[in-house]
Amino acid sequence: MTQTKFKKSYLGLFLIVGTLITLFLILLTAMAIFILTRRSNAAEFGGQSLLTDTAPLKMIEVKQVDPALALASLGGVPEAEVITEAINKERPETALAALLFQPTLNDKESVGNFLLLASAYQVDEQKEKAIFSYQMAGTIATLSPNLPDTARADIFLQTGEGLIDLAEPTLAKFYLDQALLVAARSPFLQAAHRRSILERLQKNYIILEERNLARKSLDLSANPPALALLPEAVTHLPQGVPVPLPEPVQAAETNRWLRAQELAALLVERGGHAPPSAITALQEALLAEDNQKLPFYDTELAAETQVSKKIGLTLAKIEWLAIKYRIARRTYGLSIVPAWENQAEQIRADLTKTYETLFALYADYIVALPEASQIDRATEERLRDEVLAGELGRYPNYPEEQRKKQLLDTSTKLMTTQPELNIFIGVKTVSNQELYTLQAAE
Repeated sequence: MTQTKFKKSYLGLFLIVGTLITLFLILLTAMAIFILTRRSNAAEFGGQSLLTDTAPLKMIEVKQVDPALALASLGGVPEAEVITEAINKERPETALAALLFQPTLNDKESVGNFLLLASAYQVDEQKEKAIFSYQMAGTIATLSPNLPDTARADIFLQTGEGLIDLAEPTLAKFYLDQALLVAARSPFLQAAHRRSILERLQKNYIILEERNLARKSLDLSANPPALALLPEAVTHLPQGVPVPLPEPVQAAETNRWLRAQELAALLVERGGHAPPSAITALQEALLAEDNQKLPFYDTELAAETQVSKKIGLTLAKIEWLAIKYRIARRTYGLSIVPAWENQAEQIRADLTKTYETLFALYADYIVALPEASQIDRATEERLRDEVLAGELGRYPNYPEEQRKKQLLDTSTKLMTTQPELNIFIGVKTVSNQELYTLQAAE
């Protein structure tokens, strides 16, 4: 009897242990499936799951990109024209992909298209994408050193008004407050512009039931602040000039344009389907162009001694690497160069390194400026440009925290050395999100 109980107790123990082992194996299998699934999904963007977590590029729905339209820029059409056409044809994801990947768009073009894109998403009832687009527009208006304050205030107003329509009162107030600061403190605004901004603000604050701010806007519009009018600040950093390409590089680029045009035409004719031979032809053209362009840029950079020309070459290299990176993430709407998709992490690293080179060159250029006040302003401009490129997703893996501290420190210094500017860069937490903002010295 005792032996029978002993066997039963061991049998029960074996059953418990066996059950635990089975559950453990099931858990391991589930984890393995989860990991493999994530890797498989990540492979669509170059084989690394980290790439799918890169904000704001993760906002792009690749399957919604129209390849025939997106390929137009690879065929030589200016990206700004492609973006406009994509918005007009209700292809918002195509426009978004172009906006986030194209480093040569100036701030005015970028912000205008983000506002149009936000409206398009709003009409399409894609609220999250509309809010994102408005925030990108607001970020450019805050950080760009190249926009006049009249444009800056108007962007803040359009962003605030769009967010009111989206029932986002907290964010809307944040951007309207920035417009109010510009209207009340900017030394670069004519009285008529100042009054127009304040009158528009008063109406929007009433909608938000911010009666004190509405009254303040009304009072300021009737009695504009007596500010000494200063000429709009002149940018100190060279924007780069077109790099003359040697004949073999030009020939490779022209061949890529032709192959992209042919593929786009076939996609239109065949309802989004093209023969593999046409994709292969574009792939071969891109690889040939890459073999010509990167060695050319690297050789020229190594030989060039003039900083401004090195900056132009570096900007040209960034533009090409951005194209490669976009292809690697399939955000032209189809797989064009599988080899680059497998090398996406390395291409991203090359793009990051080239951006680092660019801003190091800007630092070298700034040191040579003749006056301390110019150096301080240009340093802030460089940091604003760098942070903005990072915030837009064009400069991957930028050193966010380090640059934020440097920018805020530089802005604080300007408050002391150049207080007549009246408006400086700061940060503010809005709905648990830290955002760059404009602030007064007090």
